[in-house]
Amino acid sequence: MALAMAVPAGAQVGASFVLRSGERLSGNLVDMGASGLEAYVNGQTRRWPLSQVAVLDFVGTTTFPSGELDQSGGEHLLVLRNGQLIKGRLVDVAGTNPKKITFATGGSNHDYTSNDIARIYFTRPGSANVGGTTRGTTTDGLAPASGRVRVPGSAGWVNTGVMVSQGQQITFNSTGEVRLSTASDDVAAPAGSKKGRYATAAPIPSVLAGALIGRIGNGVPFAIGNQASIAAPGTGVLWLAVNDDGLGDNAGEFGVDVTVTGRGRR
Repeated sequence: MALAMAVPAGAQVGASFVLRSGERLSGNLVDMGASGLEAYVNGQTRRWPLSQVAVLDFVGTTTFPSGELDQSGGEHLLVLRNGQLIKGRLVDVAGTNPKKITFATGGSNHDYTSNDIARIYFTRPGSANVGGTTRGTTTDGLAPASGRVRVPGSAGWVNTGVMVSQGQQITFNSTGEVRLSTASDDVAAPAGSKKGRYATAAPIPSVLAGALIGRIGNGVPFAIGNQASIAAPGTGVLWLAVNDDGLGDNAGEFGVDVTVTGRGRR
């Protein structure tokens, strides 16, 4: 079921949703209710019963670790960003950003934040979501993405799960291409549109359409493009997006490896 409606930005937390059907969607986790998980994807609210979801991923995983796959199935499996694995059951998703995630284990409920969690497995994902990155070219003729964090052209803002402090150096290694419309030649690399065009209603109109952009938390978006590194303009979680104003007809994705070095401002 999909309903068009506005969701407050402060209530959204970026995530990927791997469905049991094999479909993988990027969007924003909003809530969990009697009908299951509620998400905001491509401008619409989507809801899935937990029985239809294989993995809820907060960090843009491209290949699920074998040690986690071996333990997935049966009970839900919570994977913390420190590597700890916890068997139990997802009870609730609440709050704004970060989300409060309530997980039952050992006979009692425990609260975590979405910033603590890498992934939650509801079942073992299908074979289409297991394994390495495809090399060469994609089936739609776009250059493939090979970074840890995936930024689909149709996803909007993607939570990288990377915390930064103002002034720290953020280094990017970006690959892949995004098609910005149904036109076969309307393609962007991380630096932006290969045709040199702009999108007037994009998050940063003065930057080439399709360029890789970022923001810290809910801060002001900034250009990344093909820059090797930048100084973090704020403190919080790093988000990435494709600089475009109409995402529904986009295809392809960027893959980005992010490294943070140095000390931030105190």
